[in-house]
Amino acid sequence: MIKFVDPQVGKEEKEALNAVIDSKYLAEGPVARDFEKRFCEFVGSKYTVVTSNGTTALHLALEASGIKPGDEVITTPFTFIASSNSILFNGAIPIFADIDPETYNIDPEKVEEKITKKTKAILPVHIFGNPCDMKALKDIATDHDLLILEDACQSHGSYFDGKHTGTIGEVGCFSFYASKNLPFGEGGAIVTDNEELKDEILCLRNHGRTPKGGYFHTKIGYNYRTTNIHAAIGVEQMKKLPAMLEARKRNAYILLKELSDLDGFAMQKIYDKAQHGWYIAAGRTDKKELPVTKVIEELKANNIGSRQIYNVPSYKQPAYTDINNYYYWSEFIKFPDYSKVSCPVAERVGKDHFQIPINPGVSEEDMQHIVATLRKIFS
Repeated sequence: MIKFVDPQVGKEEKEALNAVIDSKYLAEGPVARDFEKRFCEFVGSKYTVVTSNGTTALHLALEASGIKPGDEVITTPFTFIASSNSILFNGAIPIFADIDPETYNIDPEKVEEKITKKTKAILPVHIFGNPCDMKALKDIATDHDLLILEDACQSHGSYFDGKHTGTIGEVGCFSFYASKNLPFGEGGAIVTDNEELKDEILCLRNHGRTPKGGYFHTKIGYNYRTTNIHAAIGVEQMKKLPAMLEARKRNAYILLKELSDLDGFAMQKIYDKAQHGWYIAAGRTDKKELPVTKVIEELKANNIGSRQIYNVPSYKQPAYTDINNYYYWSEFIKFPDYSKVSCPVAERVGKDHFQIPINPGVSEEDMQHIVATLRKIFS
């Protein structure tokens, strides 16, 4: 089976882990600081703060940015549920704007339609590594005095107009989950150029302790630290990242080149100013007579791993349709009736898309097999 997730780990990671174990410095420390320095250089930010995962990064970024209970944050429903859940963690209200049918990213025009007096921020998600239209979103944010907090959890190696995703808004969040372009196993990071915001994040991340150390707690914070064990994997993965990104790009461009004329098949559109990071290659079937379940079934029958990812938009998840009946914040805040929310494009793309393996473990020979199989399926 050609896998859609295949972390490229080996002896380098084993040696790095053994070095941490031999040092007995297992908690967060110098190895984590080394990773933060390397990640700053990679994305082009002044500061990086590592966290326990991408979700905790989002939670910290929202709280440190001043998002409070009752505030509205506009985001996409076509993403992993952590994006909107982290808004809820702060007692804020996720407001869902529909997506563009070709890029699968949040549609700036739909964002502007959702702005109210309660809106405080836009949380765009660079879905599958495909950068959002950050110029349009920044123009909207400037016009309405809103923050932009980037969910870059899927977009390592993605750029918009020459800037790495996550460094375009006030703050950006990354995930280092095992499937990502840069895996720790579990891990996350926040990047920013704002020193005051960085200090606030550091404080909240470590039980509200002052960044200078000591047992002085100025805020109610959290334990969202990582460990040297996780960071050791991250440091070695950083060394391999350029080659891994190049392999993903090579595989993706084979699909784009070889299948551009395939009737009923489409892939994500990429903006002219954008560079896709290719976390996921998401194909789409536009043939009514060829449902996505059939496509995935045929791919698996030919030893090609595939799946649907966000076929149920966040607002249609049972956790959201029943939110006012059980979530503790609903005692103080009236959330929208999410069962009445409608984002028809997100629902259609969710129903019709499927994942195609392009990870660095997929060879060019594998890609030719994938191309031939898709041609057979769609013909």
